[in-house]
Amino acid sequence: MRGSLAEYASLAMLCSINGRWGIALLMKKLLLITGPEGSGNHLFSKLFTLHPDVWGWKEINKTYWISHEQEPSNKFWLNPELWLTEDFGDYKYAVSSISVPYVQNGVTQNPHFNDFIDCAQKAGWEVKVVIIGRDVNILRMQETRLRDKVTFQAMFDVLEHELEKYNPTFISHELAYLYGQKYLKALSRDLDFPIAWNDPMIHEILKEDSNEKYIKYVESHWFDKEVIKALASTARPGTEWYNRDK
Repeated sequence: MRGSLAEYASLAMLCSINGRWGIALLMKKLLLITGPEGSGNHLFSKLFTLHPDVWGWKEINKTYWISHEQEPSNKFWLNPELWLTEDFGDYKYAVSSISVPYVQNGVTQNPHFNDFIDCAQKAGWEVKVVIIGRDVNILRMQETRLRDKVTFQAMFDVLEHELEKYNPTFISHELAYLYGQKYLKALSRDLDFPIAWNDPMIHEILKEDSNEKYIKYVESHWFDKEVIKALASTARPGTEWYNRDK
């Protein structure tokens, strides 16, 4: 039996199960954030590690961008067995982020999710897989601009063959910018994970929507007249939409 009784006692609590007292382990919780290249791994790493109780990529909130090779959990992707020996101190919550595919030492590759998750679980972490979504047209433009090709098909393949069995939760790049703190508060509740949704730094992180540079204003569209006609057809005299179709 590894570890002292005190160490095991610190992981356990008494609980009532079917009217009987038993022992339930207090698992530590790891959010594993992933998604296509350019979907928002840096964004959500900033948002989720802002809470003081969460171990993770704290340095990223001190600058605009840092390479994933400098993320503190990068070593676990290179050697997952390091989970078994790492000292996380008093942290009971952690965040690790990686894209699909990702680049390590100049080589593009897919993460080995099964090995990573298996070792983290053996080290006492409950692993929750969280998958980022971003508008597919913007992803296509972003990946083509920076990588000269579209790579998000790799994420679809990994989801089907590796990640679906972990019952992942899907989160949204666009919803983070649209609803801000309210969205993060809801995620904290739904993921059962501490997120500093009311930290003033949230406004700084979300002040510049990275989608904006890909979007242009549309003067008109062929379907506009049909929408205006439908709205005007039920409008009462004197209201905003009355006679708009005339």
